[in-house]
Amino acid sequence: MIKLYGAPLSNYYNMVKVALLEKGLSFEEVLTPPSQDAGYLAKSPMGKIPCIETPDGFLAESIAILEYLEAVAPSPSLLPSNAFEQAKVREIAQVIELNIELVARRGFGALRGKPVAESVVADLARDLPKGCAAVARLTQFGPFIQGDEMTYADIVGFFSFILANRAAKAVIEVDLLALIPGAPAWFEMMQARPSVARALADQ
Repeated sequence: MIKLYGAPLSNYYNMVKVALLEKGLSFEEVLTPPSQDAGYLAKSPMGKIPCIETPDGFLAESIAILEYLEAVAPSPSLLPSNAFEQAKVREIAQVIELNIELVARRGFGALRGKPVAESVVADLARDLPKGCAAVARLTQFGPFIQGDEMTYADIVGFFSFILANRAAKAVIEVDLLALIPGAPAWFEMMQARPSVARALADQ
């Protein structure tokens, strides 16, 4: 059985948890904060969450974990069968992570009532709309990000936007989803999906 290490408040933890639920895999949750303790660093080299314990050893980094789950449990699939479309899913997931989640993360302090430096506010106001424009160019929302089937780009996208959009509203008063045609309806659809709803409820 796979063991999932991390905490339900982490959006990256929930990406992996939803993938496990979607694939119907048995797993055990081991509540663990990020840590620089030597014991945890042996599991996750940067001490980040999540990581998983598999029969072959430990694996960290969410995208690597999602790829592993796809390889060991290919059905139901979270990737298209076509090689190019698979690459597009990976492209979209990476664009969202690098240009939405990681950019917005600099403003996450606002969600805990902490002040955000003016330089950071300016960076978010400049960079987040550019990231949303890139996502808009790549996505189809038909109704899922890459067409009529859910892929792991939807999982990465949902859990990236859920916090990024809160931060954007708090820091620069911008609704990121409103900048991407089709995204608000997609977000609501994903939020109601049983696996996602369970992960949110477990928080």
